[in-house]
Amino acid sequence: MKPELVKKVTKNTGYMVLPKGQLLYDFITKNNIDNVLELGFAHGVSSCYIAGALEDNDGKTSLTTIDLENAINRKPNIKELLEGCNFSENVKVTYYMEPKSYLWRLMKLIEKNSEPIYDFIFIDGGHDWYNTGYAFFLVDKLLKPGGYILFDDLDWTVYRSPTANKANFPLEEQKTRQVRKVWELLVKPHPSYINHVEIKQFQWGLVQKKLF
Repeated sequence: MKPELVKKVTKNTGYMVLPKGQLLYDFITKNNIDNVLELGFAHGVSSCYIAGALEDNDGKTSLTTIDLENAINRKPNIKELLEGCNFSENVKVTYYMEPKSYLWRLMKLIEKNSEPIYDFIFIDGGHDWYNTGYAFFLVDKLLKPGGYILFDDLDWTVYRSPTANKANFPLEEQKTRQVRKVWELLVKPHPSYINHVEIKQFQWGLVQKKLF
């Protein structure tokens, strides 16, 4: 499903704009990505763009996406947007809504799968050192050699966010670009990851896992 058609369904729902959706579509189709894990879906707009790209690849594909339970209260929510897109059976979309964090679901996925299963992982939730740093450690166990991780919001801060709960963070943490700390201190120095690329206009960081 082309990004323009996804845009017609999702309209102006946050938080992914069409140029980002187009870039995701191009990347997934160009690299023949089959299995995607997404951490953080909010309304489900990014999930629709990803699923649309997977649908247009050959063969059976899948998207697993995770967010918090309160995502069901969003208007529209992921269920409504996926139904609106009416994807074919070529792509299987599984979404989980967790009471506390996507980290617990990652544990279950690791328990269930003795071998890496994902070609591409999009980290777009829990934009702090604690969640993102630990998520990087966990998703490494689920990412196939040669696969990719995309980090969103490299320069996002709690301090500048109109919706973040600042009471949960001391002032230093509020003002720190925490996802970038993960990118600079954990991802880029990691010996198993290469081809680090920053897509500055979107505050994205893309990295590839080595083939062993």
